[in-house]
Amino acid sequence: MKSQFPISKGAAAYSKSVQWKMTWPWIIFCALIAIELILWRQDSQVLINITFWTIAFAIVLNATYLSLEAKVVAAFFLAHPRVGKEDLNQNWRLIEFTGWGGDKLMGSFIPAKGKSKGLILYMHGYSSSMAWAEHRITHLSEQGFDVAGIDMRGHGRCDLNQDWTLLKVAADIEAFLDTIISEYKEVPRVHFYGHSMGGFLALRLSSHKSGWWANQLDSLILESSVASIPMIVKMRVGSMWNLGRPLIRRIIRTEMKRIHPDLPITFWNAKIPQIGLPNIPVLTLQSKNDTALGRKHYNLLKKHIPDDGKNQFHLISDLEHTTLLDSTTRRDFIEKWLEKRS
Repeated sequence: MKSQFPISKGAAAYSKSVQWKMTWPWIIFCALIAIELILWRQDSQVLINITFWTIAFAIVLNATYLSLEAKVVAAFFLAHPRVGKEDLNQNWRLIEFTGWGGDKLMGSFIPAKGKSKGLILYMHGYSSSMAWAEHRITHLSEQGFDVAGIDMRGHGRCDLNQDWTLLKVAADIEAFLDTIISEYKEVPRVHFYGHSMGGFLALRLSSHKSGWWANQLDSLILESSVASIPMIVKMRVGSMWNLGRPLIRRIIRTEMKRIHPDLPITFWNAKIPQIGLPNIPVLTLQSKNDTALGRKHYNLLKKHIPDDGKNQFHLISDLEHTTLLDSTTRRDFIEKWLEKRS
């Protein structure tokens, strides 16, 4: 089954990206090369020599910047490596839908064991896939819920990794939700489950509810969730951050504007609370010794989401960041949380 190209719903960006065009750094670089070639043919004079070597130095600086630009774009706007096994549980049903920019994508749907208590939309993390989270998804299904989700672009079965952004994935998820409603005779209650980068997506979508599920979204489950994209950028850049921060920020900002001319949020505001705060109950589970994210994202979540009877926060000693390993403590918290919402 298929859905139409998604219209704007507020949680993502929807306009088609413009193609690569000659930017000012490239224009300057080409102009400097042309001038240098002209000077190369001139008679050797002091002034010409000074000009020649000055321009040569400028060419080196410009080439260094363009090299940095290429590395930043490859690091943050190209999903790599593509991971995730291709084979899925035979109980999973593949559903075709139309995502961001009219791209054809496939989602996964697995019905509950027994009578369904509702729908859980699972959002996997970066460098993961739906298949890698199969044990968690099977456990959710065993609790009496239908489970659905998509492989993010550049992950699992989806090889769309060029001009990669989370805003595209958010638009894909909205379109997928609009498609799977046809699986139901009655509108189901919905829960979001986001792991790592999927948690960031779940936060964004749950604070910008739309479509049929806007009034059906019952709760949000975050597992070792990302809460700030700037934190991720700083961590991945490492020691280069202090030296190249202004240039890196400029490159990312320019590239985001090119890919998403209708950008609803700026890249450096891609963190809570700027991306929005959910007004539904939130269960936050965090690996106590998270080697991938540390504790900063968890602390940011606790700072802006109240730790009260409505919301819960748990640090889990036997939980690791990867979905290839599981924790009995995590499973117990999930079962208790969903039991209250059955």
